[in-house]
Amino acid sequence: MDFEQRSGQQRMADYYRLFLNDPAVLVTQGVDLHAMRKDVERIEDEWTAAEEAKIDVRELPTIKEDFLTWYLGCEKKINDDIEFFIDFMKNTASLEQVAYYICMEEMVDGSFDDLMAIVQLGMPIHCKMIAGENYWDEMGNGNFEYVHTTMFKTSSDYMRNVLAHKNITPQIPPKECLMNGNILLMWAVRREYNMRLIGAMGLVEGSAPTRFGATTQALERLGQPIDVIAYHKAHIGIDTHHSEAWFDTVLDHYAKGGTKVIQELAMGVLIRYNVAVRYYRYMYDAMRGI
Repeated sequence: MDFEQRSGQQRMADYYRLFLNDPAVLVTQGVDLHAMRKDVERIEDEWTAAEEAKIDVRELPTIKEDFLTWYLGCEKKINDDIEFFIDFMKNTASLEQVAYYICMEEMVDGSFDDLMAIVQLGMPIHCKMIAGENYWDEMGNGNFEYVHTTMFKTSSDYMRNVLAHKNITPQIPPKECLMNGNILLMWAVRREYNMRLIGAMGLVEGSAPTRFGATTQALERLGQPIDVIAYHKAHIGIDTHHSEAWFDTVLDHYAKGGTKVIQELAMGVLIRYNVAVRYYRYMYDAMRGI
């Protein structure tokens, strides 16, 4: 099926990039977006069916208390499941290996501010305020120097130069990397899946501090400049705060929504979990091949 091929995932990524582009671009390219939509939705539907088939719905939580406990377990377990990757980053990875990882992350994770903007749509005010605070953090709290995409680009540009000196050019993200970004973007642009996005965003931010900590430790171990480390180091605390607020307010609110809502939240958490674990297994092998 197309979703299993790199070309299918690239088609999806191209569509999402155009969908979330500057409105001025869409004035001339909107017709291309419309032409792509039907084919992309077919690929999305195939992928959705395949990921859902890996999950036994009967094992998903159905009441608030069970969901919140189950969710916290998932937050912990995902980092346990990729402990091999985290230990490798902290203790063993070379500068070129870390550089490759950071460049792959930047290539597929450059739309997080837009994801945080979209996930707010339709939320009740108390949840929207949490998402809005997260979004404003992404915007550097109004300081252009601290906009997260800008800080990330400072790190990734430096790392591209590191790789260039070794004649390594990470221009084309592999299928697993595209999937890691596409799953969230799909749930953002398909509003019927926004509840899955809400669950997945919690998992992303809740599990991120451990990985940012490992990246920071690797960069410090390798003696890299402060401005290159800054983005990764800042997110250890930023994402810890965000994830706690997301759990206490957003997930707590939607976990009161009944069985169908809870199971959609859980489906988002588990599918994101599975896609992310496959991604980190791929990255572990790819980095060791450099």
